[in-house]
Amino acid sequence: MPKLSHEMGSGRIARWLKREGDYVEQYDLVCEIETEQLVEEAYRIGDFAGSVTLLIESQEEGLLARTLAPEGAALPVGAPIALVAEGVGEGAAPAARAAALAAAAAWQVGTSDVYDSSQPAVRVLEWQSYLRDSKEEPGGRKCMG
Repeated sequence: MPKLSHEMGSGRIARWLKREGDYVEQYDLVCEIETEQLVEEAYRIGDFAGSVTLLIESQEEGLLARTLAPEGAALPVGAPIALVAEGVGEGAAPAARAAALAAAAAWQVGTSDVYDSSQPAVRVLEWQSYLRDSKEEPGGRKCMG
């Protein structure tokens, strides 16, 4: 679960926008995450008074080999949510694609917090998030950094 603010301690996978087996390019939106912990309590006014939905964008490309959390799952910040097989591009041979999917299916989650240096190391992909604004036209979004 990406840490999208200093105050965020958990989030919920609202919806996966990409599915297992989909090729993910850099800047593709991969999922929506809901949280009530985007800003400090002292600043919660107006539109930030309750839960917000953020669109999460990948900063890497590869095959979305496995989602580790189903839609609706509430997870603490740092919990792994997906595996991306780098080097398995859109035009990859079917055997390479099948091998990446099989390896991801067999992979055991070795950490419960990817940001905790006391747990086994994993490569953490960078995420960019956008605030989903329901007041704008469909597809409207605001960058959250």
